[in-house]
Amino acid sequence: EASRSGDRLFHALRVPFLYSPSPEYDMPSASRMKPVIAAGVVFAMAFAVSARCVNHGLVSSSVRSGPGLTLDESFNVGQGIYLFESALDHGPLMFTPSGAEQVFGRKGYLPDHPPLGRLLLGAAHQTFATWFDGNLDAPFCIPAARLGSSLAFALTCGLLTAFAAGHYGIPVGFCAGCLLMQMPRMLGHSRIASLETATGLFWLLTSLGFLQWWTGPHRPSGRQSFVSGIAWGLLLLTKVQGILIPPLITGWAFYQFGWRAVRPLSILAATGLAVFLFGWPWLWLDPAENLMTYLGRAADRPTLYVWYFGQRYADKLVPWHYPFVLLFATTPLFVILPTAFRCLRGRLDAVERLCLTLLIWPLIVFALPGTPVYDGVRLFLVVLPLLALLAGRGLVMIFCPLSASDSAEETASGSNRCSALIRLSVVLLLVFSAVLEAAPFSPYLLDRYSVVAGLNSGAVNRLGLEACYWADALNGDFWNQVPEASVVYVAPVSHQFQLQDLESLVPVIRDRKIRLAPFEYDPQAQRGLTLLIHRLADLRPALRHVPQGATVLAEVISDGVVLARLIDTTNATWPEIPDWPNESGPLQAHP
Repeated sequence: EASRSGDRLFHALRVPFLYSPSPEYDMPSASRMKPVIAAGVVFAMAFAVSARCVNHGLVSSSVRSGPGLTLDESFNVGQGIYLFESALDHGPLMFTPSGAEQVFGRKGYLPDHPPLGRLLLGAAHQTFATWFDGNLDAPFCIPAARLGSSLAFALTCGLLTAFAAGHYGIPVGFCAGCLLMQMPRMLGHSRIASLETATGLFWLLTSLGFLQWWTGPHRPSGRQSFVSGIAWGLLLLTKVQGILIPPLITGWAFYQFGWRAVRPLSILAATGLAVFLFGWPWLWLDPAENLMTYLGRAADRPTLYVWYFGQRYADKLVPWHYPFVLLFATTPLFVILPTAFRCLRGRLDAVERLCLTLLIWPLIVFALPGTPVYDGVRLFLVVLPLLALLAGRGLVMIFCPLSASDSAEETASGSNRCSALIRLSVVLLLVFSAVLEAAPFSPYLLDRYSVVAGLNSGAVNRLGLEACYWADALNGDFWNQVPEASVVYVAPVSHQFQLQDLESLVPVIRDRKIRLAPFEYDPQAQRGLTLLIHRLADLRPALRHVPQGATVLAEVISDGVVLARLIDTTNATWPEIPDWPNESGPLQAHP
């Protein structure tokens, strides 16, 4: 009776595709709650690790320092609050023609991204804003909104754990969730109010439906295709990466089911597009024009620059291998090794093959000539949960043979000693990697490279990769070293509202009465405190070193790499500073 009660509770709680064991791992009936319990444990751990470091510059706060205010957070939080308050004011009427006009037709609404990711950030802000002390009179409480990303990250880890545990056993599920939790770029993005973490959550949700229902010998049922379409629609409502799904799943479905794939693909497409169109009423105001505007904006946007192997590239001219190199350079060795072990050891089942396809496909798209790519792994961050799934499988295989028959074959062939030696070597490398790379509470995970690239010092100083994300090094610890009531000249300024946002949204800057002004590349007129943000794609090479006679007042250094530096140039001797290659000239104002 207890077993039957447990089964009923499990089936009541589970997401439809979280549990369907593979033939290799058939879970006893009485243990079917274990994947849910494991997912709950990993969810709690992931949220705690992420939410502990969301402080961008509160005054006298007990919250641990996290990344400084990054470039898009003010837009995401402001729009998110507006959407959440509008949803509370209008309720379901927001999804009527008049409600759509009132909410999405206003001049202040920004349709540069779909609403779902920002709505999550706004809901978190309005829920948790009163929890944080030291925000003073800042218009937004950035740490509160960042908890929306932390929640999305925790849900991603929990969903991955439940799915992997249900298919391959509790050890695989727990390993997959914990490995994802330890990926620095994934964890780092969960501590800022960006859309990437929510996009990763819905990409994983969509992928799990495909892994569950689109990998068997029979085509998905109408209901399964419908649920898959809902998940894809939610992904489209989060960010434009959702458009990568149709070509991939179409090719897979015809490969797997032949012409029988037409019906489930039709249901998937119709449902997903309906969810997208219904969930974003801005599109209703002028469907054809607004849809083309959205897609055109995603393709035609201001040029961003990338620092890659010691050279500066426009985002559409980055070499094709950038996504693959950056993925390897930022993913810990304790994730790469188990993944490689799984791919090379034994035949992949259908779930793993589709998982690998979902992992590689975005990298291929961003490697195509002319495709904009920038900010390290940010645009293809969605592949990391799938990488963690394969790594979890591989990690368990390192310690346990795939099956008893495999062990017997190894013994019979005399290769068991070699296999044990390989496993021991991999284990030692994993321990070595974990000791060097594990830094879950570092505030600079957005800038962190793995031991594969030689950590930060090797990646930046020897390989010539980017040093700093969008000013994430400028957290409260840095601003507390800046003299009170001072005027600071900043270079580079990456956006017209960047300094204004820093002054208004970072409480410690307001509390210390620090004024920020753009460095106009005229040191004779702007002698004094100068802040140099070491985003190498935007900071001119001659500004990366301390000029003769200048005094260093504050530095942010991570693993031997300077992320930001405050210098006093009152008595400095400035050389002539050339602009970027082919733009040489004396130090002067530059638009």
